Order: sequence, then C-alpha cells, then structure tokens
Amino acid sequence: MRVKQGILAILATCFLAMTSSTAFAEVKIGVSDPQRAILQSETGKQGIDQINANFEEQEAVLQEMQGEITTLLEKLKKDTELMSDQEFQNLLQEISVKRNQMAQLLQELQQVKLQATERLIQALTPRYQESVEALVLSDKYDLIIPRQSVHYRHELYDVTAKITEKMNALQQ
Repeated sequence: MRVKQGILAILATCFLAMTSSTAFAEVKIGVSDPQRAILQSETGKQGIDQINANFEEQEAVLQEMQGEITTLLEKLKKDTELMSDQEFQNLLQEISVKRNQMAQLLQELQQVKLQATERLIQALTPRYQESVEALVLSDKYDLIIPRQSVHYRHELYDVTAKITEKMNALQQ
C-alpha cells in the first residue's frame, strides 16, 4: 500500500512540476489585421486594381460633372452683376441639381466598390486562414488575435506583414 502511495506521490509531483513549468513558459502572441493582410497581398492588390478598373468610366463621369459644376460656379462669380434675379436663381438651382446628382452618383459608386471589396475579402479569407495556420506552425505562435479584438497592442506583436508574406508564398 505504501508503495502505491509513493508512486502516486511521485507521479503527482512530476505532474505538478510539468504543469508549473508550462505555466511559466513564454507564450508567443501575435496580433493581425485580417483586412490589411488580405488587401496588401499580391492577390488582394490585383483584386483592388481590377475593382478600380471596372469603375473607371463612372469615375470619369464624376470628374466631368465636377468640371461642369466648377464652370457654372465660375460663371456665377463672374457674371453675377450682369444677371437678372431670375437668371441668378436659375443658375443657382442648376448648380444645386448637378451637385445633388453628383453626390448621389458618388455615393452609389462608393457603395458598389465597397461591396466588391468585401466580396474580395471574403473570397480571400480562406487563404488568410491558411496563412495564419502556416505562420503558427512555422514560427510557433500560441495565439494570434484579430486587431479589432484588442484594446491595446504594441507594434512588436503585429504579425500582419508576416501573414501577407505567407499568403503571397501560398499563391505561388
């Protein structure tokens, strides 16, 4: 009976020694910005370039509208004293209508581009996850936390660039 108690005591001591040493072991933690990692990867940059290329025509229309508004404003400044009250009011209304149209088009364009960017991020999220797992295995991280979940972080813990490198390596 004493032999069994002795063996149990030795096993308990070994177990406590092992658990206490792991409790004092250094934990390697990283913080990552998933969106930044994805959009700074080669595939992410290509996707953003494609999104921007798809909307060049609409952006040209916005530039043209801005030019028209600028021309009308210059006309308003220059010819105010020569205009009748009715002409002045008509020109102000035309400027207002064009500004509203431009603002609406700009808002729609930004919304569509944002949705396209979100779809790109969703499409590349599995590659991001795979890259995180590869980084955990290669660099022995115990924990990688999304940046949005952290109240304070030091740049020393930011592993976003490393994850982007892993994503680029996985692409090839």
